[in-house]
This record gives sequence, C-alpha cells and structure tokens, in this order.
Amino acid sequence: MPTYKEMYLTLIRAQRDTISILQEAHQKAEEMFLSADVPDHLRVIRSEEQADIRCLNLSGRVYNALECRFGERGRDYIPTIKDVLSIKSFEELTKIRNLGKKSYFELISKMEEAGFTNWAEQMSIQLDRHFKKR
Repeated sequence: MPTYKEMYLTLIRAQRDTISILQEAHQKAEEMFLSADVPDHLRVIRSEEQADIRCLNLSGRVYNALECRFGERGRDYIPTIKDVLSIKSFEELTKIRNLGKKSYFELISKMEEAGFTNWAEQMSIQLDRHFKKR
C-alpha cells in the first residue's frame, strides 16, 4: 500500500504533466489560428478588424440583418467588424432592413463591449439625437 507521501508526489506529477499538455495544446491552437493555411471561416479572430461579427454574440435578428446588408459581396460572405465600422452615420445604420430601436442599441452596446468605443459613442450620440426629435 502506497504511503501518503507517495500518493501526494504522484498527484503533483500528474498535475505538472496536465499543465504542460494544456500549454502545448494552447500553443498549437494559437499557431493554427495564425497560420495562413486556415480558411477565414474557420478562424475565430484573425485581427481585431478582420474578426467576423459572430464573435460579438449578436441576436439572430441583428446578425441576419447585417448579413443581408453586406450580402452583395457574395452568398458565403460573413460580415466582419471592419464592415460594421464602415457604417459612419446613423442614417446609414437606419438603411439596414429589419433593424429597430432595440437592435440599434444592441449593436452599439456589443461593439462597445468589444472595445470599439469611439464608433459606439458616435452612434449612440446620433441615436439619442434621432429618438429625442420624435
């Protein structure tokens, strides 16, 4: 029967081995995502602006509306954050079909959470002006 000291040492070795395995897996995953061989639709985030809008965790309505808005670039095209940042005014945002007041606020808040505060601030100011006029 093993002693407590032997069991403790066995657990420590197992923990150390597990940590090294996880570190290697993380390093391989990073190398894979940064590799040029991986297709864009499988890469979660390539760079901040090239990230697709799926990483924003938008509701289905907002995601589908943005997908339709940028759909002229091809049927399999997935809009990127750069596409959303290309919307410079609230008037352009209102031209997107099937988006309403709640959807605007959702998009702006998700972009702000993702770190695009300048864009979000500009849009929220314009949004506030637009809805105060009513």
